[in-house]
Amino acid sequence: MNGIVRWLKKYFIPHEGNEHRPHFLRRKTVALACLVAVGGELVFLLGTSYVVPRSSLFGIVVVNTLTDETNSQRTTNDLSALQESPLLEAAAQKKADDMVANNYFSHTSPSGKTPWYWFASVGYGFKYAGENLAINYSDSQDVTTAWMNSPEHRANILNHDYTQIGIATAQGELNGKPAVYVVELFGTPAPTTVAVATVAAATPAKAPAVSVVETAAESTQTPASTSPEGTASPVDTEPTFVAVEGAETGTASTAAPATVTATQPAETSNLIQETLADPRRTADNFYLALMGLFALALMSNIFIKIRIQHPDLILGGVTVIAIAAVCIILNHEVIGIGAFIL
Repeated sequence: MNGIVRWLKKYFIPHEGNEHRPHFLRRKTVALACLVAVGGELVFLLGTSYVVPRSSLFGIVVVNTLTDETNSQRTTNDLSALQESPLLEAAAQKKADDMVANNYFSHTSPSGKTPWYWFASVGYGFKYAGENLAINYSDSQDVTTAWMNSPEHRANILNHDYTQIGIATAQGELNGKPAVYVVELFGTPAPTTVAVATVAAATPAKAPAVSVVETAAESTQTPASTSPEGTASPVDTEPTFVAVEGAETGTASTAAPATVTATQPAETSNLIQETLADPRRTADNFYLALMGLFALALMSNIFIKIRIQHPDLILGGVTVIAIAAVCIILNHEVIGIGAFIL
């Protein structure tokens, strides 16, 4: 205990023993802190733009964390949490893989396959169903934020009719550039096998039997708030698929009854998964902690011996705080460039 007190006094408290120059604000410590901040920012930018999105672990992490985020939004709004459905996950994975294979980002494939095709392809007979898409996000929190800021995507996440969820990711290219696709499917299984969207690729779903919220795509082709001005969206104008009840196509489904859908409570992400899936939050917390330490050192240096001041110490502390603040701002400006939701 005495050793900790002596260390704190040496590094934070100006006194005769350290010549009224706390070691935490001295040149070597300041230089090391600046180096760590700048180096950490380079690692962060490289990791979020290249390493993490291309790792095999990224898909698993994002799926778990996005499920957590979605259910957190629902419980905050007094809605029940969604259960993970293996069938919806399989359908979401098929949709994500198809977008990679056919180089598109859209609710409807170039061959005319609507979202309901993917539900039918895995035998998921539904009463209610919906789909959210995202591309080129490296931070799962940003995906959820973008969806919640869009009225149509928010309506999917907060739809009280849904009981199940399935999320999948895929890495590939879009128009020759690396891309990370995210597909989030919602559903409520029909009690028995019911008519669902036809599996025929060229036949789009007709008007739903009861209700459908299909809104103009201007509000759903939402680039991330940090996208460069003038950047064209890689998506096409089309409806957003929200809260469809028993879509009728005139084609009876041959899918297996939805009762085969085994569900399980959504797993909660652990600390490592959250760190990898929300790298910006992790980086921000690191820089905030660094700023807090140097702010504490500055206040101690200035106010404990207010008549004895060393401008170089004050300048060093302010420099570290400024660099950390710039890193936080840069994180919020860079992450999300080229990212879109649909």
